[in-house]
Amino acid sequence: MSWFKNRYNKKSAKKLGWEPSWFGASEFGGDLVEKIQEFQREHDLKADGLCGSMTFHRLVAKRDSKLTIPESDLRKRNHNHIVCNGEKVAIDWDKVDINFMKEGCFSIRNKERKPTMVVTHWDAALSARSCKRILEKREISTHFVIDNDGTIVQLVDTNHVAWHAGRRRVNKASVGIDFSNAVYTKYQKTYVSRGFGERPVVKGWRVHGRKIKPFLGFYPVQIEAYKQLLLALNKHYGIQLECPLDDDGKLLTTVHSPSRRGKFKGIVNHYNLTKGKWDTSGLQLDEILEEIRGN
Repeated sequence: MSWFKNRYNKKSAKKLGWEPSWFGASEFGGDLVEKIQEFQREHDLKADGLCGSMTFHRLVAKRDSKLTIPESDLRKRNHNHIVCNGEKVAIDWDKVDINFMKEGCFSIRNKERKPTMVVTHWDAALSARSCKRILEKREISTHFVIDNDGTIVQLVDTNHVAWHAGRRRVNKASVGIDFSNAVYTKYQKTYVSRGFGERPVVKGWRVHGRKIKPFLGFYPVQIEAYKQLLLALNKHYGIQLECPLDDDGKLLTTVHSPSRRGKFKGIVNHYNLTKGKWDTSGLQLDEILEEIRGN
């Protein structure tokens, strides 16, 4: 089994661009596997010693937390539109940055697409800039990332199919929206040091029937940007402002079969698609959508 882990990690490092030293090891081998396992246990991941996608996301967030971001990297181009099938679509939000990903990370569609779902994620990264870099290394994508300051960064034209949900039929039917959020409370100091202030801390949240230990929630400005983005997609595509509910009419916090099959018409959390995900826990979709409808 050790030879398999060694080979896997070498391939992962070559594709994603990491080195054993990132985990505190000097070379590929048994020591690296143990270091990866230590890192995974610290981040509540399966301690298999393999640097897969989730481990890599957390690894980049840890490294980025120690960096000073140059001011030039934080500047954004502010627009008040998103791009749908090459056309500008108005949004009642004046902080939108169009920063498309490289080709090869999404499926290009020349015919007009009519998505019926929105799948909401968090990127487990410290910024939209970092999220884009990680996604391009992994050769996957999402349509939008809502940055810490509320800027909506569009990465893919909504007419194209982003690879964000893990299931082809869901990708074809949906728009992907990520919140920039490194999730773990240990990153609270990093957000404060970068001038964003403290994030809300979510306690007592349950998903898939299990209680999640305290984690970082979402900045109010991110929620406001999210509302306006959902409203713009609703107006342009007719995506319904509904979400999966349980038998008591409360937000469903586990897998939702119609969503998993790409048949639901509305807004879902990533955890509604698979028990292997818990994003975006803490996002009160039912309350958010009720506020949008009320306004």
